[in-house]
Amino acid sequence: MSQEIDAIKKSVRRNKGRYIQELGELVRQPSVSTTGEGVSRCAELLASYMRALGISTHIYPTAGHPVVFGETGPDVGKTLLVYGHYDVQPPDPLDEWQSPPFEPQIRNGKLYGRGTSDNKGQLFAHLKGLEVYKELFGEPPFKIKYIFEGEEEIGSPHFEPFVVEHKELCEGSVAIFSDSHYHESGRPALILGLKGMLYLELTVRELAADCHSMKAAALPSAAWRLVTLLSTLKGEDGVVKIEGFYDRVRPPLPEEIEAVESIPYDPEAILKAHGAKKLLVNRSGTNYYHNMAFEPTCNIAGIVSGYTGKGSKTVLPAEARAKIDIRLVPDQTPGDILEKFLDHLKKHGFDDVEVRHEQGFLPSRTPVTDPYVTLTRAVITEVWGQEPVIHPGIGGAGPNYVFTDRLRVPCIVVPFAAADQANHAPNESLDLRGFEMGVATSAAVIRKLGAYWGLLSDGQG
Repeated sequence: MSQEIDAIKKSVRRNKGRYIQELGELVRQPSVSTTGEGVSRCAELLASYMRALGISTHIYPTAGHPVVFGETGPDVGKTLLVYGHYDVQPPDPLDEWQSPPFEPQIRNGKLYGRGTSDNKGQLFAHLKGLEVYKELFGEPPFKIKYIFEGEEEIGSPHFEPFVVEHKELCEGSVAIFSDSHYHESGRPALILGLKGMLYLELTVRELAADCHSMKAAALPSAAWRLVTLLSTLKGEDGVVKIEGFYDRVRPPLPEEIEAVESIPYDPEAILKAHGAKKLLVNRSGTNYYHNMAFEPTCNIAGIVSGYTGKGSKTVLPAEARAKIDIRLVPDQTPGDILEKFLDHLKKHGFDDVEVRHEQGFLPSRTPVTDPYVTLTRAVITEVWGQEPVIHPGIGGAGPNYVFTDRLRVPCIVVPFAAADQANHAPNESLDLRGFEMGVATSAAVIRKLGAYWGLLSDGQG
C-alpha cells in the first residue's frame, strides 16, 4: 500500500494551501454553543462544504443546536461513521489573544483561532481526506456517514437523543473521530476511551443574608460548612472517600496496562509543565497515564462565597456554592454515583445541602485488541512513519459512549492536533503538519477499510 500512501501524501501537499484557506473560512464563522453565537450559520457553512464534496447532507434540528448529517458511497453492509463537533468554546478573555479569535492567522507553522484544533480543523481533515480519496481512487466503495454536532462544548445534551431517535440513520460498523492531541513528543496517538462525568452544583445556606464577621463567634458560616463538606469527599492522595465509589470500577485488562506502561513518560517534565510539586498517588501509584486512564476522581471545579474583591471586607457568608465534576470509568454510571453521593451527604449530616445535577456522560472504552484498532494503528504507522502511542483511556469526557453503548460499535479517536494546542484557552492553534498528516490519514483509512472489507476491485487495487 506504500505507493498509494505516497500518492495520498503528494495530493495533500499539492492542495494544502487551499485546504487551509477553506478551513480559515470555517474558523472565521463563530459557533459558540454556550451563547448560541453563529451556530446555525456555521452549520449551514459546514453543510455547504460537504455538499460540494458530493456528500448528501441534511441539517437536523434538535431541542438545542442542529446536527449536520451527511452520507456518501454505496450501501454494501459496511459503514464508516465519522463524528465531529463544529461548536467552539467562548473566546474569553479576549485581551489575552495575540490575534482576534475569529480572524485566523498563520504563525510559525500553526493556524491560530478559536476552533482551529477543537474541533473544526480536525473535523475538516476528514472532509478533505474524502476529497483526496475521490481524486485518486474515485467514489468510496462503502457507505460513509458524517455526524457533526453543535453542542459538544456544552456537554452534548441533545446528541444522544438525536442518535436514539435516528438510530437506523446513524448505524455503522466503526466510528472514528479526531479530537484531543497527539503525544507531547510529536508521536501520533490512538485514544480508545473517555471517562464519564457527573456534574454537580452544591449550595449551602446558613443565614438569611451576609452579616458582620464579628458574629462568626456565635453564628454559623456557610463557607466553613461547605469546606467541611468538601473535605469529606476526597483525600490529599487523590482517593475518593464516597462510600461505594469504587464498587463497580472495571479492572484494567493486561493489554490495557501494557499499553499504558508503553507510553513515553517523564514525570519531572509533566510536573514542570504544570507547575506542580507532586503527582497524586491514587489507589495504585503515581503513574500519570495510569491514573488518567483508569482512575475515577472527584474534582472541585469552583467555589464561591463571601467577599472576594479587592481590599478587605469583614463578612460572615450566608451562602456558599461549589461546582464539582466527578469523572467516571467503566462500569460506573452517573445515576449510581449520584445516589451514592447523596447517601454520603446524608451520612455526614449534609442532607440539607441543595444539590443540582446535570445529566452526565457514561464512560466508554474500545478494546486495545479490536480489529479496527489494529487496522487504524497500521495506517497511522505507515502515514506518519511512527508507531502511535495507544491510550486505552484519557481523562476527558465526551459522547463516545453514544457509539460504544448505544450503537454498539468500536469508537476510535485519532488526534491531529499538537499537545500545545491551547484549546479552551486564548491563542488556540492547529499545527499545520498535524493537519496535513490528518488529511492523509483519513484518506488512507478509507482505502484500508475498503481492502479490509474486501470491497476493492482488481482495477482499484
